[in-house]
Amino acid sequence: MRLLNAHTCRLELFNGAETEIPAYAILSHTWGDDEISFQDITQLSIEDLSYRASFYKVKEGCEQARRDGFDYIWIDTCCIDKTSSAELSEAINSMFKWYQQSALCYVYLSDFDSGFSYLPTAQQKNQEIDLRPDDTSFFSSRWFTRGWTLQELIAPRSVDFFDQNWIRFGTRDGDLLDRVCKRTGVWPQLFSEPRCACPGGDPAPPVRDGICMGCHRADCLPQILDTFAVSVKMSWAASRVTTRKEDAAYCLLGLFSINMPMLYGEGDKAFLRLQEAIVRQSKDQSILLWKAPPSRIPQERAPGCLAPLCETFKDPERIVGRRVFSNVDRRYEADFLGNMAPMEITDTVLRTNLWICPCTVSAYDPHVEGDVHRKLWLGILDLAYDDDYLARPAILLEHMGAVDFYRRVYHQLIVTVNPRENNTSLQLSLDQDVEGRSTHTLTDKTSIVIVRSLDQAFKKDVGILLQQSPINAVRTNPSLEGGPATGPVYFVVTAHEMQYRMDSGGSHPPFSRYTSRATQIPSPWTFKKCDHAGADRYFGGIHFVNFTIHTRRVPRTQSWPDPAIQVVQKRGYVAIIWGIQRALKHAGKEEHPWQLWCRVFNMHNFIECARTSDGDLRPSQLYLEQEALSPGEIQRRMEKQRRRLCYSGYQGHWIRQKDGPKSLFPTSCEEAWSEDSMPNIMDDDDISIRLSARVAMTEALGRTLFELKVNIE
Repeated sequence: MRLLNAHTCRLELFNGAETEIPAYAILSHTWGDDEISFQDITQLSIEDLSYRASFYKVKEGCEQARRDGFDYIWIDTCCIDKTSSAELSEAINSMFKWYQQSALCYVYLSDFDSGFSYLPTAQQKNQEIDLRPDDTSFFSSRWFTRGWTLQELIAPRSVDFFDQNWIRFGTRDGDLLDRVCKRTGVWPQLFSEPRCACPGGDPAPPVRDGICMGCHRADCLPQILDTFAVSVKMSWAASRVTTRKEDAAYCLLGLFSINMPMLYGEGDKAFLRLQEAIVRQSKDQSILLWKAPPSRIPQERAPGCLAPLCETFKDPERIVGRRVFSNVDRRYEADFLGNMAPMEITDTVLRTNLWICPCTVSAYDPHVEGDVHRKLWLGILDLAYDDDYLARPAILLEHMGAVDFYRRVYHQLIVTVNPRENNTSLQLSLDQDVEGRSTHTLTDKTSIVIVRSLDQAFKKDVGILLQQSPINAVRTNPSLEGGPATGPVYFVVTAHEMQYRMDSGGSHPPFSRYTSRATQIPSPWTFKKCDHAGADRYFGGIHFVNFTIHTRRVPRTQSWPDPAIQVVQKRGYVAIIWGIQRALKHAGKEEHPWQLWCRVFNMHNFIECARTSDGDLRPSQLYLEQEALSPGEIQRRMEKQRRRLCYSGYQGHWIRQKDGPKSLFPTSCEEAWSEDSMPNIMDDDDISIRLSARVAMTEALGRTLFELKVNIE
């Protein structure tokens, strides 16, 4: 690569190993009508260049790099010879890596004035200001609308923002983080996730050959990006524009870790080629989650299953990305390949595995001046919403007569399928995205009614018409331990006429709340089989939670009739364990159905009476406590304790409680054991808070979900 010497404003070539490339700053900007080109910087003198207004950006960039301690800076306008098609193609495929390798990126907003322009030019040098927390005036800059600047925002490890006078007014990962994410649509988790083992700091050490030169660990940006659904990443670019149609695809290569040849002149086909490469590499069905009315689909191309334009991913479905990378130990998940749906593209179809559900679609037909009913199919994708693991997005398909060939119809719609509702009739608007409502008849001519029954759904390999070039795909299925099927665990708390706050002290498996949106599919876990006589019993979860109750009371010394009301906070600590069980099968008899079981204890008494080794958690080691262990260590210890509690010696174990001893496990396999209660979760008797807990399981479309329904009153 070529770098611009920040002292001489002259180019230097580095053809050796990446580790020999010196640390450099890099410029992110928008092009104007006149830019300093490779030919200009190599053929003209500095004096001649100084007469050009566009040289101001180059000169000030070099000066800023020197002030920050860098001898080199990379600027795309003059470091790439764009007259060479081979060099241009190599540069475009390397662009993301060059920004990723930089030590510091300068975002220069040539059309934004931070308000320091009243100072003399000499006093503006090396100035830094802090914008007010609510100041979003820089949102109007053209930089936020261009396609190429998206990767220039994401790839660098450190990003500083400058106004038109080269006054630094914030950093991407610092005070501007929330505002930049709000303006761009990029999820803040992308920037808050550590990319290596280095402690935080600005600027971060440079990267060479994908390795951080500070801690000598891999820069995990590609893996972090891979945890976001394809449709979500596409949405980040959906509102951006490029001068040439092909660049709408080429500017996204690094975001998806794709390399492909540049074919200027192919127009929108470049975006289809990009999607083909993404399918081949990621096998992410969310690439089908685009929406476009017929007016937005180019007339010269028959509608297929891939998006015709990037803008059709605008306003994406809130889909959880697959779990690929562990945040705790910085390694790949053991079963991350299992999150990949089987997908391959031939010359005519995209092949994948879907749940297929027949449905009847009623729509107004102007030719008959009435409603027309068509038998279509819901292609239910193997994806999960971030606020509901069971619900899935679906596209509408029409069977083409062949055994498993379909084509997508109603491209403007994504249908949410909630398996909790087996039979449903849903009305959707064709003009815009609105919340669907249950109905059985059409109320206007711009809507359709979809009637479906999930009893008729089945899973199969299908081919959706594509008309694109062939690629191949492979899937590896994980093998999990035996035992009943598992899935996410949700806590559902109901409080009657009281204010409370619930905190987790530790949990295995981790639980979720419907009130917060998920960012990834939960990690897989398994039941642990108990060595118990007379029962086929499995241990599921063990959860330590505490409830802070806000109450009001009148002090006993307060005189009437105008008592002063005091707000008192009391905390109760609870341990909840649960699992699944059934009575043993007798010869010649059918299997008994599975029954859920749940037990509730005072947490401190449980920790004291259910100790299995010195490695079990102590109260002071839980979350939010003084000697709290790391989340990963807490979960590992709870998993080990759960395994030891499954030994036969604990089957008849009892836990001391305020109202008497209580059995650790159920003493039978009856259905009534799915619910348990505590008469008072508080340690003192000044206030009485009763808690009941019930575990419930929901199974639908091949997925399982558990809910711990807790009631306090």
